[in-house]
Amino acid sequence: MHHSYDPAEVRLAREIADTLNDLDSLALHLLYVRKYKEEFLRRILNKVMALPEHQIRKTRAALYVFLISQSSRHGDARH
Repeated sequence: MHHSYDPAEVRLAREIADTLNDLDSLALHLLYVRKYKEEFLRRILNKVMALPEHQIRKTRAALYVFLISQSSRHGDARH
């Protein structure tokens, strides 16, 4: 699975997946790392992690994916 990703991309994707307790979605996080700027991903991750648990309807990982899909329209893609 990791053959096309460089070690820095894999590290960042694992860090995000670990932080969100979402290792099952590592492939998705790898895609995000390849597609979006690190600063954008970290900004969304920090926003999600700063919210109190009671303000999150499903999971932090689900909120992270939702916010990326909403925010990505604003030009944070790498290409």
